[in-house]
Amino acid sequence: MRILLLNTFPVWGGDEKWTINVGKGLQQRGHHTVISALPGSETEHQALKAGLHTFPFKIGPDIAFWKIPSFQKYLKRNEIEVVLCVQNRDVKIGALAARLAGIPAIFARQGLDTIKRRFDHKVPFTKYIDGIITNTKSIKELYGSYGWFRDDFIHVIYDGIELPAKLPVMDLHDQFGLKENSGVIVGAGRLVHQKRFDLLIKAAALAKEQGLNWSVLIVGKGELQSKLQTMISDLGVEDIVKLVGFRSDVLSIMQASDIFVLSSDSEGMSNAIREAMAVGKPCVATHVFGVSELFQAGKAGIMVEKGNANEIFNAVKSVFDSPDLRLNLEQNAAKLIRESFTMEAMIDQIEKLFMDQLAKSQLKPDSV
Repeated sequence: MRILLLNTFPVWGGDEKWTINVGKGLQQRGHHTVISALPGSETEHQALKAGLHTFPFKIGPDIAFWKIPSFQKYLKRNEIEVVLCVQNRDVKIGALAARLAGIPAIFARQGLDTIKRRFDHKVPFTKYIDGIITNTKSIKELYGSYGWFRDDFIHVIYDGIELPAKLPVMDLHDQFGLKENSGVIVGAGRLVHQKRFDLLIKAAALAKEQGLNWSVLIVGKGELQSKLQTMISDLGVEDIVKLVGFRSDVLSIMQASDIFVLSSDSEGMSNAIREAMAVGKPCVATHVFGVSELFQAGKAGIMVEKGNANEIFNAVKSVFDSPDLRLNLEQNAAKLIRESFTMEAMIDQIEKLFMDQLAKSQLKPDSV
């Protein structure tokens, strides 16, 4: 198959990592795979680093219909058979161009609940594409409630996790100057309001008030960095909370930590939390899409109310206070990821979905 994955989001995150992983997985199976991303973006950089073909493309505003002809021309010239759009804007422009170009298999990927019950969403997501891939049953159920889609239109495919055979061992206390013998809590993601790292900082302040020896590392960069740093100073927790920026060794940091916390107001199937579970970390997470499926009624993690720093604090403290609880969470989390969230299973399902759609269109996919 000749496949193009379109993701024009300007910032590197979970969806962008997923795009590269899918591109690599399909290319390794012999398919011709192209990543179309913003020129100069981290997504384009990672695609090139992975040895994938790239097509730089900048959409601009959602109504940039003047971009359609150039994209349509590229698809035809390169005989693309499958287009997968990752962002809503990609669907509005890229999927429409693909439809006009006669591409036989066009899909959208939804890692968050970003399709709203609005006319400007209904038209592109029902007319321009042949199906939606999402990574949680809860998002499928939400979209199903709109009454727009037939039963077989939305496909739940869990994101795969691929870990190195061996991660470098880190001493977080030495590396980041943390308090001696402190329990280390890690949060990771873009420093944006959605991730609610302010709650994790407030939980750390509660721990300090109670004389608990905790340290908190927040991995990532984003527009709220200076605001979060000011908050850390105002709460007097500079000695225990560190903003460490973007790190390529985040998996090693997770592995060397004690607990991972997801404090978000909104997520799909969080990439960061699945990575933490994969390296055997007990996890505390707010009740967002996908978490209940991951935690399996508390067997593989502790779920707390959104927007509540006290609940985050109490859940983290319960893990530190109970070695048995901690061990059970670690073992169950790692087992779940090994059994249900492999990269091979994800690529199997995506590959089959694409080939089934090509067969429906009475087009025979290229031999691989």
